[in-house]
Amino acid sequence: MAEPDRPRSDDPADWLSWTAIRQAAASDPDASAWVSANAGSGKTHVLTQRVIRLLLAGCRPSAILCLTYTKAAASEMSNRIFDRLAEWATLSDETLSERVAAVEGTWPDRIKLQAARRLFAKALETPGGLKIQTIHAFCEAILHQFPLEANVAGHFSVLDDRAAAILLADARRTLLTATVAEEDAALAEAFAAVLDIADDTGLERLIGEIVGKREALRAYLQAAGGTGGAAADLRRRLELGPQEDEAAILSSYWPLDGLAGPLLDGYLSLAASLGSETVKQNAAALVAVPRMADAAGRRQALVDLFFTKAGAPAKLDRAFLSKKLKEDAAPHLEAALAAAQAHVAASEDRLRRLRTFEATRAALVIADRLIGDYDDIKKSRSQLDFDDLIEKTAELLTRSGVSAWVHYKLDRGIDHVLVDESQDTSPRQWEIVRALTEDFFAGEGPHAGQRTLFAVGDEKQSIYSFQGARPERFAEEGRTAERRARAAAIAFHPIRLLLSFRSTRDVLSAVDQVFASPANARGLGASGDGVVHASNRGREPGVVDLWEMIAAGPAGDEDDWTAPFDAVPEASPVNVLARRIADTLAAWLGRETVTEKGVTRPMTPGDVIVLVRKRDAFVTALTRTLKQRHRIPVAGADRQVLTRHIAVQDLMALGRFALLPEDSLSLAALLKSPFFDLDEETLL
Repeated sequence: MAEPDRPRSDDPADWLSWTAIRQAAASDPDASAWVSANAGSGKTHVLTQRVIRLLLAGCRPSAILCLTYTKAAASEMSNRIFDRLAEWATLSDETLSERVAAVEGTWPDRIKLQAARRLFAKALETPGGLKIQTIHAFCEAILHQFPLEANVAGHFSVLDDRAAAILLADARRTLLTATVAEEDAALAEAFAAVLDIADDTGLERLIGEIVGKREALRAYLQAAGGTGGAAADLRRRLELGPQEDEAAILSSYWPLDGLAGPLLDGYLSLAASLGSETVKQNAAALVAVPRMADAAGRRQALVDLFFTKAGAPAKLDRAFLSKKLKEDAAPHLEAALAAAQAHVAASEDRLRRLRTFEATRAALVIADRLIGDYDDIKKSRSQLDFDDLIEKTAELLTRSGVSAWVHYKLDRGIDHVLVDESQDTSPRQWEIVRALTEDFFAGEGPHAGQRTLFAVGDEKQSIYSFQGARPERFAEEGRTAERRARAAAIAFHPIRLLLSFRSTRDVLSAVDQVFASPANARGLGASGDGVVHASNRGREPGVVDLWEMIAAGPAGDEDDWTAPFDAVPEASPVNVLARRIADTLAAWLGRETVTEKGVTRPMTPGDVIVLVRKRDAFVTALTRTLKQRHRIPVAGADRQVLTRHIAVQDLMALGRFALLPEDSLSLAALLKSPFFDLDEETLL
């Protein structure tokens, strides 16, 4: 019998008990699990508890692979696990028994107790230890382990974002100077086409888009190479002929379908005698079209006649047919004019497709060259960027003839895979996870214990398309994993965690109210399940205030050369909102109280946090307003611990070196080393 997707009542105790049961099921080391968890519902707690229960169940620490989203998340989880295990090593038997029982749900025997006490040392001493790392770090390790199979340099290094940006800038400079230094007609034509469509800023935006989507573009260019090239593939997709060009399409605008020969002559005669002034003018313009020698002029004249300035089809009874003409003299002309209008519309559509083809082909020529130059620079330096790590690992694990050997080696080392923040996993990264866990659901194998897959995420928390992520894949992969587990008769738990330990009931109720409308909730998840939030802080107060939108005022005098180029007017929305927030906080600090650990005290500035979407001009305006308007201290972008700055730490390290005994390397010798471009006089 399936468990209910929420408690039977809204009592906080029922919610807490229900959530504890669900968390225990999610951390069950004998079953795979797919967890959809709201923000603040204990995802990290469940991940940590699952790893500990796997260790308690006898799993080798080196056989657990936990893939997290960031290095900070990996460090946080690792610290939690090792702190817990280190504490267990020194607890009394009674206290340790209580802790283990709280994790596993059953009271441990002496053997289990001894095993729990040894987990800390076991995790530290195991070669390789616990694999709690980002997917990029894991891919780097795999590629270093199989460089020949992956066709990468064995001594490759990984580019961080800053180094990758520098290399891309080098590739961009090479691209922009290629038309001058080389006779590359195709590249020069592509640049001319892009600059004709847009200006130099449009070219910059195009290059930025190419950089951001280079992996998808590289994959397309490689795939199109096997079908005759990108140009041929684009023509097929856009349903254009192999040699079809703009001149051929422009010549197809005239003669018109349905309105030619005697029928056209008859219409023109009737329009001149029975039509209104508008009809007469349009009929005269239609007569002039075939006399135009320029095909582009004919096309523009027909578009102006049959379509409005906004591009919508013109109403034929107003533009070409008067009442007498339509109802009495020639009612059959309406169908003929409609066919002519449809003919012009079809020609316009074909011309747009051709221009789309030409623009896309030019962009792909530039993309092919830019990506190629970037790859050549990386290859010459034996470097890979983060996208390369994912791409080459996915290819390694899925390529026929090679993947079998790689999987054979890896299967001996990985028994349990855990994926954190799964909603932000890209399709290519999912291929890696699926390749790693494919044999988990293949039935009995050489492994003695059960092998499991665990994933936790929430589509609502996805960082939109970050690193190519597709949030809907989280639900799709969950359904696939469940289907494979059921087919292999392996325990699998699809779980939803709805209880928030972070936010109050009033705040969550406001969120649910917003997304109660189907139109608002449409993009929250692929499954279409309703949004349900519950709070473990139901008795704590909370409030949501909706402020009126601040509209921008009239623009200032942009021709005033005396004004600072980056000045923000006081009446701008940024400054108005900053003053509103500052005034609100000043009022709070004068009368509100805070209850902390049962003690009520006046609110202080340190009790308030202001969340912003990004660090832009608003942060500076708010910080300045808080300090100048109400003298409220702010720990924001302008505050930092001096001793944590890297330059200060370098100077402190240099000072410690200078205080070493005299028989050590002298300071003067250090300063003369290649690591410093200083002399003693400069230092003094």
